[in-house]
Amino acid sequence: MKKNEIVVGGTYSNGKGRIRKVVAEGPEYKLYDSQRTTDYIRYEIIHDGTKKNRRAGQQGNMTRQTFARWAGEKIGEE
Repeated sequence: MKKNEIVVGGTYSNGKGRIRKVVAEGPEYKLYDSQRTTDYIRYEIIHDGTKKNRRAGQQGNMTRQTFARWAGEKIGEE
C-alpha cells in the first residue's frame, strides 16, 4: 500500500487477521525524540489477530511509511 493512501478514519488489515483503524495524524505522534520524520499516524487496534482479541482498543503510534508497509489492504468505508 502507498503511504498517501493512508487516511484518518480508514480501517486497514495486514491480511493476517490483524485490523487497525487510523484515528489521528501529525508530528505530535512521534515515537521517540531522535526521530527526524514528522509524518506520523495514531492507530487503534480493532482486532489483534488472536482468538481472545485482548489488545482491542489499545492505541499506538507509527510512521506513515511503516504503517503503509504493514497494511495490505483498506477495508470498509471511511
